[in-house]
Amino acid sequence: MSDIAAVRHLRPANAQLPLAWYFDPEIFALEKKLVLEAGPNYVGHELMVPNPGDYRTLAQLDHSKMLVRNEAGVELLSNVCRHRQSIMLEGSGHADSIVCPLHRWTYDLRGELLGAPHFGETPCLGLASAPLTSWQGLLFAGPRDPRRELAALTVAADFDFSGYVLDRVLIEDHPVNWKIFLELYLELYHVEPYHPGLSNYADLRDFRIEYGENWSVQIMGAKAGLAAPGTPAYRSWQQACLGRLEGRTPKQGALWMTYYPEVMLEWYPNVLVVSSIVPRGPGLTRNVVEFYYPEEIALFEREFVQAQQAAYLETAAEDGELCTRVARGRRALYEQGQDDAGPYQSPLEDTLLHFHEWLRARLGRPAAA
Repeated sequence: MSDIAAVRHLRPANAQLPLAWYFDPEIFALEKKLVLEAGPNYVGHELMVPNPGDYRTLAQLDHSKMLVRNEAGVELLSNVCRHRQSIMLEGSGHADSIVCPLHRWTYDLRGELLGAPHFGETPCLGLASAPLTSWQGLLFAGPRDPRRELAALTVAADFDFSGYVLDRVLIEDHPVNWKIFLELYLELYHVEPYHPGLSNYADLRDFRIEYGENWSVQIMGAKAGLAAPGTPAYRSWQQACLGRLEGRTPKQGALWMTYYPEVMLEWYPNVLVVSSIVPRGPGLTRNVVEFYYPEEIALFEREFVQAQQAAYLETAAEDGELCTRVARGRRALYEQGQDDAGPYQSPLEDTLLHFHEWLRARLGRPAAA
């Protein structure tokens, strides 16, 4: 546990990233090659396609790929027709085959071409697929092995999706570099001054941090009795939360985990949230948020779902404002040819330091001694 009233340790700033790393297209290209494309490349959860024949196209990739459940399991297929490259399906649903609306080329659920109208012989052109690795139902298409990399995670059992269902997927674009977005998620230093709702739910004087080579997780306590909500949205959420717990304080307030570089996992009582970021350029980041609940809550307790999402989105909006403020300040200095970085506050920014060191190692640019 950490008492922020007692701890005032400042760590040196030498691991901080140069401001150019947030704006330079050449740095972004290097990150894309060495970090982002190297994985783990989260593409979705098995619960997105729970039944054979289910499909869901990936909106964050402009529907160019899709998850499909066939007799062999869940596969990631291209959603671009092999004839004239049209997007075929869009959204989610159930199908026996995949049919392109342009010329009616038809594929089976493994991506094999079944028929091409007016061709005497069916061309040997199937849809591209990528192998997937599953951890707790989360699906990854990258070369890294999440089962090995997350094996030491002591709170893995809390990220058990058994009995849960997908309720909603929310996609938002933020006009900031992807690292700024991730940094605000990682550090706790801003929570008390900027998040009146969240800071009266999670206990910043009762938390611990676990680290792996490629991840960190912050295990947060809950404010005793959840008795003093900081905003109306959090009042509704905390009342709904206590109602499900029959008045008991939850065993923990939250788990905030980051699997570098793009996946964020969150646990709250009877809630699991998966967020993933898709960097679209040096100054544009797409965030994909998936909300999962136990099936009985998702189907029959919509007040709980609505209250939780309202509180969550209130905090997300506050973080979005902060991201924009940080991006504006850094850009101003960058355009003036200046560079600046203050020290890390420990323990509230320890995960931020861990991420910066991780990124520098991947790019082969260690911090100065």
